[in-house]
Amino acid sequence: MTQPEEPTSNRFSRMSDLLGGFAHEIKNPLSTIGLNLRLLEEDLASCPGPTQDKNLQRTKRLSKEVARLQGILEDFLAYARAPGPKLQEISLNELVREVSDLSAPGIQQDGIHLGLYLQEGLPPLRADPNLLHQVFLNLLTNAQQALKLAGISGEILVRTGWEESETGGRHVLSVIDNGPGMSEEAKENCFAPYYSTKKTGTGLGLAITRRFVEDHGGEISVESQEGTGTRFQVWVPSRGKPSKEDGNP
Repeated sequence: MTQPEEPTSNRFSRMSDLLGGFAHEIKNPLSTIGLNLRLLEEDLASCPGPTQDKNLQRTKRLSKEVARLQGILEDFLAYARAPGPKLQEISLNELVREVSDLSAPGIQQDGIHLGLYLQEGLPPLRADPNLLHQVFLNLLTNAQQALKLAGISGEILVRTGWEESETGGRHVLSVIDNGPGMSEEAKENCFAPYYSTKKTGTGLGLAITRRFVEDHGGEISVESQEGTGTRFQVWVPSRGKPSKEDGNP
């Protein structure tokens, strides 16, 4: 008798758990390696000798690679074991202001202007504040890195709004930069896991971002032109409407 085929969702869930456990097992010894490398650097620094500089360079290079691998594992675990959203009523504008306040010093230090254009009167949003915090932070960081790597002292504009939809309406969040823009290949693949145009990128940041957005029943898109800039736009379903007396900024 033929056994019924296991649902695809169950297979994906089991595979995700398996890969997540595997990554976690790698993470522990990697942390131990990183700790011992730091101790070795301290020992080398306190023991001058003809090969001190060369050995310190080697250990620092290894420490840098360990840190890079730890970053890849952290992103992988976030992607493989992404929790389901814990919904509560939040203000999209307040969330944007909070993340912007945290990120502004580093953005300004890179010579980049950050402008917020937030539509007032937006209804509360049923969403997971932690996941949407990560969504906005990822998009903001992505724009900052694009400008910094291109050596452009440009600007990042953040907009919030609301628009009609088939289900009643949805909140809109846009992150726009006037950086180098993206090639057609980059636009087509930017949300794919492990695709990155950055030498130090893990290729999971935007994949995680899309997953968190879709977990809310939302959508994310990218528009970009080389030499002009990039706009990421996020839509999240809304259960209310903006106050009539407040319009778009």
